[in-house]
Amino acid sequence: MKAKQGRWPLIKDTIIFQFKLGLDATRDLLLSPVSIVCLVVDLLKGHSQQQSYFHRLMAFGHQTDKWLNLFGSNGTTSKSTKEFFTKKGADPSVDQIFDKIETLLKEQHNSGGITASAKASIDRYLDKIAKKNISVKGKEEADQTIEKTEE
Repeated sequence: MKAKQGRWPLIKDTIIFQFKLGLDATRDLLLSPVSIVCLVVDLLKGHSQQQSYFHRLMAFGHQTDKWLNLFGSNGTTSKSTKEFFTKKGADPSVDQIFDKIETLLKEQHNSGGITASAKASIDRYLDKIAKKNISVKGKEEADQTIEKTEE
């Protein structure tokens, strides 16, 4: 029973982490060429550090790091980051978006919707896999015991 209780938070955390990794990779792919363009423009225009498009891009990248919060729940989101995303009409972090999605799924599950039947089906399949692994492991241990007694 404990395996079932710990299974779903682990699955949820893994899905969220994979999604965040995808967002992070996409951001990195986009920011790489943009940073080079910013550098060239800054060099051609002779911008100071305060005027630098590159440094503005770096500040933006720092804010998106906080927003993505790749490796965990970030309870220390700065006031300036919250203000930035509030002005832009976005949530202060991806975690809040996932919290909203999770709330919606839980509501549907509690009302017996499709998520309840899907969860039950997934649980059945994962239980079957776990039972097969236990029986295979038990058979391997029995085989090893027999081999030791024969020696």
